[in-house]
Amino acid sequence: MPLSLVQSYERWSAALDAAYVMASAAELHGLISGLLCGGMPADASEFLPVLHDFLNDGQALPQALRTDVQQLISNTSQSLSAADYDFALLLPHDDDALIERLEAMVEWAQAFLVGFSVQQTDLSLLSEEVREAVNQLSEVTKVDLSTQDDASAEENEEAYFLVLEHIRLMVFSCYNEVGQRPAVKGPLNKTLH
Repeated sequence: MPLSLVQSYERWSAALDAAYVMASAAELHGLISGLLCGGMPADASEFLPVLHDFLNDGQALPQALRTDVQQLISNTSQSLSAADYDFALLLPHDDDALIERLEAMVEWAQAFLVGFSVQQTDLSLLSEEVREAVNQLSEVTKVDLSTQDDASAEENEEAYFLVLEHIRLMVFSCYNEVGQRPAVKGPLNKTLH
């Protein structure tokens, strides 16, 4: 992910804290990514009310943060649709403690699933591949962070990066099938004639 998108997890965390938003940077980016992968266009007028509801008790974000969030939405949308698969999750830096990165990864996956389900309420209408991706992302949210592991630090780091790459692949499965479809405007008529 380009540094211009991330700006640093710490910077986003500080900006959210300063605005009294009770969500982490990982949750913000996970929700944005889930909404985009679920088919919501990157249009701020549609996006911001959903973010306000889920992240800020329905209250509008302060203008400076709102501008940054709009840029994050745009950049995330561009990285999801880029041919070079440049998308990455907004998580703490690789030098941060593994437990902090794992907690953020779980928060990211939970928020992604919330965003995706806002747009896709009936998973039975989606392909087996996307349903499997959603199931696997759900499994990520069940990671037990309190478990003591006998594996070496190096093995744990390797496992973390494998899971991270797997999440990216699941996100692309969702985006490629659902997120790139043109959104249907207006109510759907389910009456058969």
